[in-house]
Amino acid sequence: MVASLPPSRRPSRADEGFTLMEVMVAFALLAVMASALLVVVGATQKLTREDSARVAANNLASRELEITRDTFAGVTRGPDRVATNRVVNPSPLPGGTAGNPLVVDGVPYTVTREAQWASVNSQVSTCDDGSNAELAYLKVEVEVSWPGLGSRPPVTMDTVMTPLKGTYVATQGHLGLKVIDRLGAPREKVQVTVTSSSTTRTAQTTDDGCVLFAFLDPGSYTVTLSGAGEVDPAGSATATRTVTVQSGQLWRGTQEYDRAATLVAAFETGQGHSLPTDLSKVPVSLGNSALLPNGYKSVTGTGTTRTLTNQWPYASGYQLWGGACIDADPGDTGDLPVASDPGVTATGRVFLPPLQVTTPAAGQVVTATHDAASGCAAYSMVLGTTGGGGVLKTSLPYGTWKLTRSGSTAAPTTVSVLPPSAPTDGTAPTPAVATAVLP
Repeated sequence: MVASLPPSRRPSRADEGFTLMEVMVAFALLAVMASALLVVVGATQKLTREDSARVAANNLASRELEITRDTFAGVTRGPDRVATNRVVNPSPLPGGTAGNPLVVDGVPYTVTREAQWASVNSQVSTCDDGSNAELAYLKVEVEVSWPGLGSRPPVTMDTVMTPLKGTYVATQGHLGLKVIDRLGAPREKVQVTVTSSSTTRTAQTTDDGCVLFAFLDPGSYTVTLSGAGEVDPAGSATATRTVTVQSGQLWRGTQEYDRAATLVAAFETGQGHSLPTDLSKVPVSLGNSALLPNGYKSVTGTGTTRTLTNQWPYASGYQLWGGACIDADPGDTGDLPVASDPGVTATGRVFLPPLQVTTPAAGQVVTATHDAASGCAAYSMVLGTTGGGGVLKTSLPYGTWKLTRSGSTAAPTTVSVLPPSAPTDGTAPTPAVATAVLP
């Protein structure tokens, strides 16, 4: 028999320790608190790194302004020695190379400086100012960026530098060009080169689209814009113009330059009909009212699908049709214009209306010659060879044509292939099949 302990010596519940559940809850709370602490510590460390990087960026921006100011005011250098327009990493740290990022504490920083001369009473872009040609002061803006900025803005600083009286050379002139896109908005970072018999300078446009070449000797200069995939309204990858710089004067001008559009033109015709055998004789015409003098241009090529590169990206697009003459234009009854957006490829249809030619026998080659009386130079093409029953189902651009067949001495047969009338119910017009019988 086991004797029981008196009540005063029995263990209380407080002496029994923690249950397993209580231990698990305690560990869970500890883990949550530790995780929260790690998040706070990590955020603090990240903020400290960002603040440290921003301080370094501020120092680099101040350094760049001081270097520019020292060059501007230097007795042996002077205002004309400051590289204007847009330059990147122009002042390397000791041991570095100009143009490469400036590395501080393992972080690569990009220093971008935009320096632009401004006229007296200048309020906007130098290239947009009035007729005053005197350069009054140099506007300088420095931007410093680095990896990991995220949504935070880069560091920027700016200043204005005014040269001493008598700095300017009255026998020199200046050249300012503003580059705009298809909508008239300024284009930045476009490379512009000016060349004369003795001088070549290259610079990039700033964020207001302006590029300024100051302190040039008077004379004739060739101004050239260049950029991969860029064109001017004429479709030229290198926009070029010639200007004359005069003593004590600032020449100003504007140039349109934008990313090129690409059009893919696919030839089609009516069901059951074929495209001409000599389809390579049929150019693709691109219509837009801005194209001078007639509102369209023609591009030659081969194949049933042609890629037309280096096209100016008109906001209104291009209407496409086959043929090089104005009478081939289907007008309002043609397909809707094909979009032409900067840097974008769009596909459009080039429809040749169907034509049925009947000859006395099969195996006869049918040739079509465009009627020169329509105001376009005559050109000929082989449409194809007649099949059973002497029938050839082919196609032609709109216009007036003269048809002949092999082995015949008869006079050519004239056929007019006309655009259809626009339906009144709003549906797409359907071209009728033109017909011709050759004796």
